[in-house]
Amino acid sequence: MKTNILSLTIITLMTGTILTSCGKTTKEDATAVKEDVTILNKDLEKGAEDTGNAAKEAVNADWEKFEATSKIAIENTDKQIKDLRAKIALANKDEKVKLTEKLDKLEQKNKELKEKLDKRGEEFKEDVKEFDESAKEDEQKFEREFTHDMDELGTALKDLFKDNVK
Repeated sequence: MKTNILSLTIITLMTGTILTSCGKTTKEDATAVKEDVTILNKDLEKGAEDTGNAAKEAVNADWEKFEATSKIAIENTDKQIKDLRAKIALANKDEKVKLTEKLDKLEQKNKELKEKLDKRGEEFKEDVKEFDESAKEDEQKFEREFTHDMDELGTALKDLFKDNVK
């Protein structure tokens, strides 16, 4: 009987120890999982922030390239206008009036495009601070429209004398 009581006591103690250990392991596992989730969330936030920064840098680089190209195009247009003014000075009086009037309009359009580019450059700097997908889309839309306007202006300058050729 002593052996049975002793055996029963030992079995009870072992069972209690095993059950207590299992509960402790489960709690430790749950704590470890929570820590892992917290670390993963921080990694995801950092990854999203890094992606946002990379996108900002890409858009900024694209804008700087576009702005430089556009300024060169505007300067070239200014030179074309000066050259055309010299040609107009050699034309007869009636043509001189017509051509000067058309050229003045084109020169005004060039000034407006330059102002539009400068204004957008200022807005762009503000948009980069508050960067999101809509800012990127707005930028692409502006670039398309500006390029289209510059192309139209260039075509109009090339065609300035075509109407007056006899």
